Amino acid sequence: MSSSDHSKKTSLSQITNNQNNDTELRAQFNRLLNNAHENQHKLKRFEKIEFELMSAESIEQLLSILRDQYVGLFKLDACSLLLEDADLSLRRLIPESLREGENNQFLTLLNFPVELEKLNYLPTKITTGVYQLAKHQWLMDKPDIESIAVLPLIRRGKTIGVFCCGSYDRNRFKPHQASDFLQRLSFIMAVCIENALNLERLKLSSMTDALTQVHNRRFFDERLPEELARHDRSLNAVSCLFLDIDHFKSVNDTYGHGVGDDVLRQVAQRVQTVLRSQDVLARYGGEEFAVLLPDTGNDEAMMVAQRIITAVNKNRIVIDKNVILTITISAGVSTLMTDDTINDIKELGMKLLSTADQALYDAKEQGRNRAINAGLLALTERVEWSQKFQY
Repeated sequence: MSSSDHSKKTSLSQITNNQNNDTELRAQFNRLLNNAHENQHKLKRFEKIEFELMSAESIEQLLSILRDQYVGLFKLDACSLLLEDADLSLRRLIPESLREGENNQFLTLLNFPVELEKLNYLPTKITTGVYQLAKHQWLMDKPDIESIAVLPLIRRGKTIGVFCCGSYDRNRFKPHQASDFLQRLSFIMAVCIENALNLERLKLSSMTDALTQVHNRRFFDERLPEELARHDRSLNAVSCLFLDIDHFKSVNDTYGHGVGDDVLRQVAQRVQTVLRSQDVLARYGGEEFAVLLPDTGNDEAMMVAQRIITAVNKNRIVIDKNVILTITISAGVSTLMTDDTINDIKELGMKLLSTADQALYDAKEQGRNRAINAGLLALTERVEWSQKFQY
């Protein structure tokens, strides 16, 4: 081969190599550009969900965002949230609709020792990888999940919960794939959840009677029209009880207000044991209590009232070895059950309560330690009374 031919061949080879290098460089550049665009879109999605979380005005709104918007925004197949609830306080702060029913696969409140131990032994860093039934079922019990991302929620060195993302794609969350985006999101989630729960605690404390630890009148007066509005949509019966401790003034006069306070606390506890989780018990003033019974007909409400009377007077109240008291309670019952549309919910709530209060007055007049039934509340200018009978 002549030197000229060799030179030409070398030149062609160099050109080919240069072209190959250019092609590879362009491919690398395009990959970097695509990654940059993907990260930019991912950043926008994370910024959107972070803004939504930080703008949430209640724990209900916050959890709904995590349950509904997060899944859609990141095209996930499932997500779950587990929160530490060793003292069972979160059950009073988080709406029942988010804790039970069809949504219970999303939110779990952990209070059993074995659950809390698992939570405490979770890695404090985000973990990703293949879904393993034995390892991950307690975090996300959903069929067909192939890969999972586990985001611990940590505040002041303590794990307050864990948020999990699941995918049917085995390669969606690869091992050791945790990103700065997820790390930042887990921190923001933890802060927002803690702040929202603290706000709910503050709201609850303002609507809780400090002495008896049941709801106060303000809470009851706000909840009553809400429940009547729900009744207007569902047409289920709503009942109201008005309760009053018999001869309470003589307890205070004889033994002092300290003993009276103990009596109020113990009576509230006994009444609470009879009620369901959805029922509302409130100290309405002095020795008076009001009870709201959603989805409860008149006959059933009378049975609840009788169970309350039995719970209060069945066993004597022991203050100390020198003060052992027999306490009784009287009750008035009223019920709303109608197919008619409610025009003035606030006024109707006042009628429902005042009707129960009048029945309570009749119970006092007839000898106390009994329940009087005002029957069904009529939606007319004048509240009609019916079915008064004594248990």
